Amino acid sequence: MFQRRRAFVRMASVAAGASCLALAACSSAASSGGTSSSTGAAGAAPSATSTADPLASMSATQVGAEVMADAKTASSLTLVGSITQTDGTGETVNLAIKPSAGCTGTIGTTGKGSFKLTKIGDTIYLDPDKKFWEANGGAAASTIINLVNGKYIKVSSTDKTMGSVADLCDVSQIFATNGKQDSLSKGKVTTLNGTQVLPLNDTSEGSVSYVTDTSKPQLVEITSPKGAKNGSGKITVTYGAPVTLTAPPASQIIDGSKLGL
Repeated sequence: MFQRRRAFVRMASVAAGASCLALAACSSAASSGGTSSSTGAAGAAPSATSTADPLASMSATQVGAEVMADAKTASSLTLVGSITQTDGTGETVNLAIKPSAGCTGTIGTTGKGSFKLTKIGDTIYLDPDKKFWEANGGAAASTIINLVNGKYIKVSSTDKTMGSVADLCDVSQIFATNGKQDSLSKGKVTTLNGTQVLPLNDTSEGSVSYVTDTSKPQLVEITSPKGAKNGSGKITVTYGAPVTLTAPPASQIIDGSKLGL
């Protein structure tokens, strides 16, 4: 949606950035001899409705701008869904964001594992699973798993390798347009899981964003059909669900600086 969907496609680059952790862990293991102590499921298909449209007087671009403004002031946003890239790679996300505070959740890549993520302020805690290390650790995967598997790596969000991760926790970044103009058009008002919604069609991406058909529209779902320019899939969005950000126990944390981060 108005380039926002690219923020979710950014999961691929997040995984690439997290792979730097594998390289750092390899380096650390080598130097030490290898020793060291709201969800929302995919909803039903939308159905047509004849109810009056509160957004009728607004253009698609104006509706999009209002959606962005409302998202940035929300108490929380929960993103759940999956995307299949054009190369067939599958990405999944289950992430709860508390604007200006941080986020927590899990991001994964089909066949290449996943990682738990918690960001609190400027601190990121990242816990890749065994499959992630096996996919990214190369010949040193076993050593890395023995070194860090099951523990959170603590790094600063200002670390250059963590930029994409930090962006996923920042609503302003998720909804950033990067200076590009979207090609939006309004569809017919319909209902989705009992909620009256207005479809916003993005012809530049081939995606459709469903927003609540209210004077303060909120994003409900982003969906793209198979073959769409930036991949196919569905992301559901929930506003206002309780989000608790809790740092892992000290016993489960490895300081990233000890891994060269």
